[in-house]
Parts: sequence; C-alpha cells; structure tokens
Amino acid sequence: MASYTKEPPNCQSDILFIGTTGLRSLAGHPDVEEMYIDLLVPENFGKTDFKEVALYIEVLTAGVNIVPNPVHDTRGEWAIGKNGTWVVTEPSRPATDRLRLKQFNQHLNSGGINGLSIYLGVTGLPTNGAMEFYAYGDAQYVTAVVETKSCKIHMSDFYDGQQLPGFH
Repeated sequence: MASYTKEPPNCQSDILFIGTTGLRSLAGHPDVEEMYIDLLVPENFGKTDFKEVALYIEVLTAGVNIVPNPVHDTRGEWAIGKNGTWVVTEPSRPATDRLRLKQFNQHLNSGGINGLSIYLGVTGLPTNGAMEFYAYGDAQYVTAVVETKSCKIHMSDFYDGQQLPGFH
C-alpha cells in the first residue's frame, strides 16, 4: 500500500506543496507507466505568477527511471542529476533516476485537480513491483526575488494503479 512521509518529519511549507500523485498503466505502452504529480499553492497565492517552478524527483528503486511521457507532452527544461549538479539535456531527455523538470512563467493554483499537473513516464518497474522515490518542488516569484520550496516527500510502496492525495 502506497504511503508517504515528510523528510524531515517536522518540515513546514506555507506556499508550495506536492499535490495528488499517481502511477498508472498507459494503454498502448506496455513498457512505460505514467506518473502524475501536481504542484499546488494555497488559495491566497492562486493569483501569483512564478518566474520558475521546478519539480525534483529522486528514484530510489534500482533499475527504475523517469522518461518523457509518450502520451502527454512534458513541457519544461529536463535536467538530470550528475555528481551533485543538474545537467540540462535538452532536447534528448534521457532516462534518469534523478530529474529536475523546470518550467518557466507559470501560474499555480490550489485544489486537487487544478494545480500544475506534470505527467512523466516511468520505465523499469518490476512486474507487480513497487516504486520508491522522493519528490519536492521549488518556485521563484516573478514580482519579487523570493523563493519558496515544498517539503521533501518520501513515497514508498507505490504500485501501478495507486494514487496519493496531496501533502502539506
């Protein structure tokens, strides 16, 4: 059964949250699962424009990688983690177990289905196997040089067909 925890457990974020996250099969693509993750803000930040919004994913399950989604266009700047730095790999977008997907000039919303939904592909998931990963986001305001970061969420025992609600 899928579960998640904040790391560290007492982490607080008042502006940016990891929202609904799910993993599901993709019809016509037997070797790729679809992962979707929402980035959300509270209602009072719903009118805020952000200069940059980034989603970070670190896969902990050996052999599992993030790839471009074959059905939904994954917009943004694809960067892979190498030796503690982020290397932009446009336009090739190679498979990776450490991804930063940065999007520019975004308007985020609050609520379960109206946040910034990001769709990615997942390969290498063992048959009837679970995925384990970290996910977090950060954003920078357009109107001021102010940054915000969500809590780092550790998701584990995540199987095909499961969905977790957002975590504040």
